[in-house]
Amino acid sequence: STMTLVLSYAVNSLHRYMHPKTPLSRRLAVGWFFLISRAAAGFCPSPQPQQSKSYKQMSTARSVSNSNTASAAVMIDQLHTKKWADVFTHQNSNYSPHNLFPPLSSSSHKGSHGRIAILGGSNKYTGAPYYAAQAALNCGVDLATVFCAAEASVPIKCYSPELMVQGVYSIERFDALLEEEKALLAELEKYKHKNDLITVDNFDNGDDTTSNISLDKLLLEHDDSHNELIQNELLKNVDDTKKMDDIVNKLQKVKQLQESLQELQDRQMEIISKSVRDVVSMFPTLHALCVGPGLGRHPLVFKVVQQVLQRGMESNLTLILDADVLFMLSLEEYRELYKELLKYEGCIMTPNVMEMKRLPSTSSFGSENDNKNIIVEKGHADAVSRGDVVMQCAEEGGLKRSGGIGDVLAGTISAYMAWNQIIERGNEGGEMQGLKQQRVFAVWTACCTVKRATKLAFDNKRRAMSSRDVLDEICGVIAHMEDDIEMR
Repeated sequence: STMTLVLSYAVNSLHRYMHPKTPLSRRLAVGWFFLISRAAAGFCPSPQPQQSKSYKQMSTARSVSNSNTASAAVMIDQLHTKKWADVFTHQNSNYSPHNLFPPLSSSSHKGSHGRIAILGGSNKYTGAPYYAAQAALNCGVDLATVFCAAEASVPIKCYSPELMVQGVYSIERFDALLEEEKALLAELEKYKHKNDLITVDNFDNGDDTTSNISLDKLLLEHDDSHNELIQNELLKNVDDTKKMDDIVNKLQKVKQLQESLQELQDRQMEIISKSVRDVVSMFPTLHALCVGPGLGRHPLVFKVVQQVLQRGMESNLTLILDADVLFMLSLEEYRELYKELLKYEGCIMTPNVMEMKRLPSTSSFGSENDNKNIIVEKGHADAVSRGDVVMQCAEEGGLKRSGGIGDVLAGTISAYMAWNQIIERGNEGGEMQGLKQQRVFAVWTACCTVKRATKLAFDNKRRAMSSRDVLDEICGVIAHMEDDIEMR
């Protein structure tokens, strides 16, 4: 505005003309001009800056928001809770900010404030599981474990000495198993027609016809005690003894290939089962398990994840699903698992726009109100929903979308879910029973935390902002939130 420009000019003049060598009359004139300009500017206040540079400025902006009139409170009531500041102006009996963070105590032990694990990380993606696990630690959980491919374990260990990292499978070994299986199937196809029939040509006998012999039937009968039955079956269709011998040899080769294939698949299942056992053995010590960051899309890794998720539901473990595991659930062969997870109360899915489009519509499996899991639709304004309960996070974030922020969010949600488990277990039969939306609220608060952290990181680094900068801001954002709660 004009007044703002006048005031700016006055300030510049004040610095320039208040030098000791400036004549006294000129200094007095400039001083009077500054005072008059400052007084006039009071009638035309300049707008507040859009970007807050510190927690103090954020607190000031929130205080202005909280001093709104009753009509503004009605507006917030209509829009529901969208920002952290709204939590204290829009009361909701279904959730409580006082049940977000477990209290710190001198009697606490290692693990009292959260033990989480990340299942992810491959030979190509090592940063994602680190960001997720480190975000949880920066939130305040005590222990974070990363289960990953053996090829990713050393890099992740080098990123942080605080993380416990365990390679539970080898991508190189899985690749070798798949290549061996592919070779066996290709060789088997040479001996076995697509329709599972061996065709015997009779051109040598001057007969322009073919006879079909059921390969499945012959294979079923093909063992040392039934060679005579095979001979009889072949004699019905083949007059040439040499050709009959060729068919018998073919049957023997097919039988050997099938046995080798079965042996290979048994080895695959044994290796997969061992990987699953390594992860599941930690379940009794965990409050939450995050699956997906940097996981990759290896078919045998998906087999490991499938069994881990099933065992997680059986153990009533909180599961946070992100990134590649959501791609896995979009595949037809894992459709039943997806349906089970939709009905599981302890499941939180965090799809972005593309992942949400790829996943089957929840309405195709019945009423959406029957779904008990929580879905976080990430975007400009994150939407957290469970059935017909929806909370939108409209906190302002940074203007740069760096790689890894989604992983930071997954780790932050894991921390909040770990705290939710700790508080629920400590309040069995208590006040938590009446807070029906507390889990949804905790996930929503995690979204607010990351949005605020990205805003501060962007204000400090601008275009150079990375996910590591967001990590550095998380602890301060949470401390600020706890202060807000204590003041109420």
